[in-house]
Amino acid sequence: MDIKNNSKIEAISKYLIEKLSAKEVAGDEFLARNKDIYEGEIEDIAAIYKIEDENIIQSLLSENEKSEIEIIMKHLNENNHIEEDCSLYMNEISTGKLIVIILESKDKINLSGFVMEGNGQKLFDYLMSCIDEPIEKVSNQLDELIEESRNFRPYGKYFN
Repeated sequence: MDIKNNSKIEAISKYLIEKLSAKEVAGDEFLARNKDIYEGEIEDIAAIYKIEDENIIQSLLSENEKSEIEIIMKHLNENNHIEEDCSLYMNEISTGKLIVIILESKDKINLSGFVMEGNGQKLFDYLMSCIDEPIEKVSNQLDELIEESRNFRPYGKYFN
């Protein structure tokens, strides 16, 4: 990508659609699926995209993210259920089945920020390269569960 066009919403959208098979999502559809976010919380939305192709998502993951997803999948399979306090939406994100990207633009032309829900270090790095200002990466809501799963050791008379 040309450096001058690197931060243009139009060029980023084209990249997401053509290279990563992203699909644009209407704001209402996004808010309906994600009950934890309210319309007033997100300012300057230029576009919302979702990536649901698991092969593409796998190609965007770092080795660390792949191992984290394996731990989550193992935990969910062993317990044979979805955590009741987590929505299906968050489980799709945490298990590598969905990435949601919200592109933000103050001038409606250039990328000024983004929200990325889901794992995909390569996509995160790409989006970071498209903006000049540093953005703080916020951890996935289930990172604590992942860390606890790593340290969990069964105990009791049945696990000796």
